Amino acid sequence: MISFLSKYLPNVVQLGWGGDAGWGTSIFQTLFMTFWSAIFGGILGIIFGVILVLTKDGGIRPNKFWYNFSDKLVSIFRAIPFIILLAFVAPVTQKIVGTQIGMKAALVPLTLGVFPFYARQVQVALESVDPGKVEAAESLGSTARD
Repeated sequence: MISFLSKYLPNVVQLGWGGDAGWGTSIFQTLFMTFWSAIFGGILGIIFGVILVLTKDGGIRPNKFWYNFSDKLVSIFRAIPFIILLAFVAPVTQKIVGTQIGMKAALVPLTLGVFPFYARQVQVALESVDPGKVEAAESLGSTARD
């Protein structure tokens, strides 16, 4: 296996596992960015997904302004290709993190790229709940807050 890698991918073998540019560091950085962007994007996605369901017409708390705002925001961020989003939010990343490069700086565009997909999944999942179950919960004394 090493001979195959040495022959066809000599730069990969040369990097090795240690050091700042090694495979171990790269794998750690990838897992770090994946984990934290999934956490932050998931939290934002749950918030926006719940807002979309609650504030729609016929929802528990209908509010046209908040529904339109969150729906447009989610739709716009879903439509923007990630590389354009990365360049577009660079100034915001600079203000939040203090730099535009690195692991922590990558979390801002990754989170903004992930959250709309979580939001739509949450919205679809919550809208698939049978309205009879919501009505039954309300008849048993549940409030909109419950």
